[in-house]
Amino acid sequence: MSKGAAAAGAEFAAHVSRVSDVREGSLWLTRKATSVCITALLALFPMVSLGQSAGARDYLNTPVDATSFFIDLLDSKLGTANSDADGADFSLPDNEGTVRAGVVSLLYSFPLGTQYGGVALSGGRSSVEIQTPSGTLEATGFTDPSLTFHVNFFGAPALRIEEFRSVAPQSFSSLHLTVTAPLGSYDRNSPVNVGANRWTFTPLLNLSLTHDEGVSWIDLYAGVRFYGNNDAFKGTNQLSQHPLGTLTVHYSHNLGEKMWFSVGVYYDQGGETYINKVPQHDGASGFRPSLGLSRRFGNYRVGLRLDSTASSPTDLPTNRALFLRVSGPLF
Repeated sequence: MSKGAAAAGAEFAAHVSRVSDVREGSLWLTRKATSVCITALLALFPMVSLGQSAGARDYLNTPVDATSFFIDLLDSKLGTANSDADGADFSLPDNEGTVRAGVVSLLYSFPLGTQYGGVALSGGRSSVEIQTPSGTLEATGFTDPSLTFHVNFFGAPALRIEEFRSVAPQSFSSLHLTVTAPLGSYDRNSPVNVGANRWTFTPLLNLSLTHDEGVSWIDLYAGVRFYGNNDAFKGTNQLSQHPLGTLTVHYSHNLGEKMWFSVGVYYDQGGETYINKVPQHDGASGFRPSLGLSRRFGNYRVGLRLDSTASSPTDLPTNRALFLRVSGPLF
């Protein structure tokens, strides 16, 4: 399973604001719009849903009784538009967030009876930069580490290295469970953080179908991310969040023996956030198209993937994320 990189949780908050009054040419800002923008960024930024935003062929088996590595580099941008929350008459200026992250994962694969199993450990570093009307906010640190468990239901039997390349790929289905721990860099007094300071649990099911010995694939994914509470959000406030679900479909096709391309789409639903149990009306409900390209170089593979918002509720953030992955056997 080439999905060695599980969710690298990243949470950040931008000190942006609502125009509540104009006095002597100055804009006076209120807390409500600050919360609206912060939680919209938290709910919809790509790093938050990275765990269930799987790419094409991300869960193809690797040889069992072997260790593989995955290096994932992410560059993503998010922007907020003018907003009118709860019908209130106020304007929220444009804000832009940028996250750059590097995540390293180690995957050990093993047989579970005749089926494939695996466990992956992931961790990395990230930098966050938020451009607001009142200035720039930045943070750099360690992302929250995660542990992912993989198990096949049917198809794609466990194969050792000497058997792996001689067997034609076949359709299969599997379950993947990612647990992300609140161990990343976090400062309750900082408006911007890399770590999330909360547990998350992300089960994901995949069904991968091929009818021509691996030349083309259709990958279907269904994932849900469950969030614990952050009781140190901007001091002593509590941040909670509804589950965020993602449905995904990818089609990929080989270009020769070493390369393939993919097209796909994600649909995100839910993930509304609450500050001290007050809803922020920032749940996701939109599509994200995806394009991918992957090529093998000897025993190693390099892949590029671009995801971008195509539709979303009015005035909620839009995003664009570029992924680079390098993977291969560790030994």
